[in-house]
Amino acid sequence: MRIIYITEQVYLHGGAEKILIQKLNYWADVFGYEVLLITSEQHGKPVCYPLSARVKHVGLDIDYVAGHSYFSPKNIRQFPKHYKTLQREIRSFKPDAIFLISLTWIRFVLPVLAKGYPIYNEYHTSYYGFQLGYQNASAFVKMKKQIAGLFIKFVENRYTNIIFLNRDEFDHYQRKNGIIIPNFFEGDIPDSAVAKKKQIVSLGRMSYQKGYDLLIEAWAKIDGKVEGWSAQVFGNGDDKEALRNQLRTYNFQNKFEINDAISDVSQKLLESEFYVMSSRFETFPMVLLEALSHGLPVVAFDCPTGPRSILIENEDGILAKPGDTDDLAEKILHLIRNAKIRADMSLKAKANVNRFKPEFVMAMWNRLIQANPKRS
Repeated sequence: MRIIYITEQVYLHGGAEKILIQKLNYWADVFGYEVLLITSEQHGKPVCYPLSARVKHVGLDIDYVAGHSYFSPKNIRQFPKHYKTLQREIRSFKPDAIFLISLTWIRFVLPVLAKGYPIYNEYHTSYYGFQLGYQNASAFVKMKKQIAGLFIKFVENRYTNIIFLNRDEFDHYQRKNGIIIPNFFEGDIPDSAVAKKKQIVSLGRMSYQKGYDLLIEAWAKIDGKVEGWSAQVFGNGDDKEALRNQLRTYNFQNKFEINDAISDVSQKLLESEFYVMSSRFETFPMVLLEALSHGLPVVAFDCPTGPRSILIENEDGILAKPGDTDDLAEKILHLIRNAKIRADMSLKAKANVNRFKPEFVMAMWNRLIQANPKRS
């Protein structure tokens, strides 16, 4: 089998980039397939995660101007070059399956550009996040979005399948060719015992999406009710200074620390009692799989997509009402006060995360492409 993946870049560290590289490596190293990764805007930068030597990577080096719409005059003139070079690579490789991970204009033309080949479009973004972005838009902008949505649906019906990460996204988009395949977790966990600290942990970008301002509010409601605990948050982002300014308005007895992002998170996960996710929206938060695999129970907002598709409520996780800091505080306090519940949920976390093992999830992908052979 010969497989192509198409995306913009794999030089930025992120969950989507990490799982993409892991899938490419699995196809090549475990299944033994020929795999080609095509990026359009790699800019000669190194791949951010280890890529198997058996995966071929071709950078098209399309000179799109950053910060401008793809449909701006500066960028639209690059379309012919992008189209022709991508088409050339596809025809030369003659794939049995083509996967697209992109929200750019390429998704609109791929059914024509790659006619005759099975093509799959993977969704890695939350519809709810888009809704939040448009909730204060003008009536004209909202109308344009509705029209664009109809066009996107028309185009995506021409794909072999549209792949969603969870049931919420699948139900929202209602694609006749839609299917659900979750991401998997692949990672080594140190065997050495690590002493637990009385701390909760959270990892992510310092952004509106991740809701760390809400976590600080929830911590303020807990602070006078516990002793000797700390909240440790790791990440970078545009909101970091604003969050630190928010922290300065409190005089917490129990520490709440905002730390820089770290590459090796295992130590921090292993030494923590449980994980907290205060996100306003998610799609398929890989960090929850990582937390569960380390035996950490999770407290998370039951935001419209994401946590519920990974956690099993009251087994390995507890869900709070979306955006409700009182409820989030109550759920965090419940785990802080109940060591026996934490221990029981830790065992469940390690067992339940097994359903997201690579061999189970990649078998789903393999069945998909085997069921859709290319037309000769």
